[in-house]
Amino acid sequence: MVSKPFSFRLPDTAVQRIEALQIEGETLNQTVQRIVMEHLGLSTEAPQSLYTELNTDADKRLEAVESTLAEMRSQLEELRGKLKAR
Repeated sequence: MVSKPFSFRLPDTAVQRIEALQIEGETLNQTVQRIVMEHLGLSTEAPQSLYTELNTDADKRLEAVESTLAEMRSQLEELRGKLKAR
């Protein structure tokens, strides 16, 4: 998707209103972009939600790997015990 940069000045009162609408972690430019996109009825899904989704997926996969690793360690200890018993 091609995009075009815009540059213009706003009076202090407009900037104050935009600042009041900022979401934590957003720059002023990102806030203005989100407001314009929402006003136009276009998607405003923030990249942060994608990162959150990816982190959640990574956490789930990490938990699965850690669980498998713990199971393998348990089996290894069991085999070591059997070898020592011989």
